[in-house]
Amino acid sequence: MIKGVHHFSFSVTDLNRTVEFYTTLLGVKMLSRGQNKYDSLGTALFGKKWGINQPHAELELAVLDVGGTRVEFIEYKDPKTQPYHKNPSFAGSAHLGFQVDDIEEVQKKLERGGVEFHSPINVYMETAKDEWKWCYFRDPDGIILELVQHRQLEK
Repeated sequence: MIKGVHHFSFSVTDLNRTVEFYTTLLGVKMLSRGQNKYDSLGTALFGKKWGINQPHAELELAVLDVGGTRVEFIEYKDPKTQPYHKNPSFAGSAHLGFQVDDIEEVQKKLERGGVEFHSPINVYMETAKDEWKWCYFRDPDGIILELVQHRQLEK
């Protein structure tokens, strides 16, 4: 049965820009980078049943380490990656939440780097002792990212 999550994956329109954003601005470590191209890759990735009848595919990918979790970014060359719709209410949409120790400090650092946040930092009390501070921003493709500072309150 399922033992855990191996990785998360996001499609992007410009892998070089994405790698620069995540490694330089967010400080995420790159594990590997490569290309993949073969005649049956499209069938393996897309499956004919889902409306993409293309047996071949070509892509470039980068695998990053986010605090021990593998996150891969893929730029499809053939078929070419389509821009993200940017609407989180669409089924299949996702976001990536980064755990931080000091959300205010990280937010200020990212703002100095040109990142715009959706709103000020929000606070959510999951239970009387569990406080979550969180705020959303986006990467260069519009993928939603979240800063989360979670702490147990003394009571």
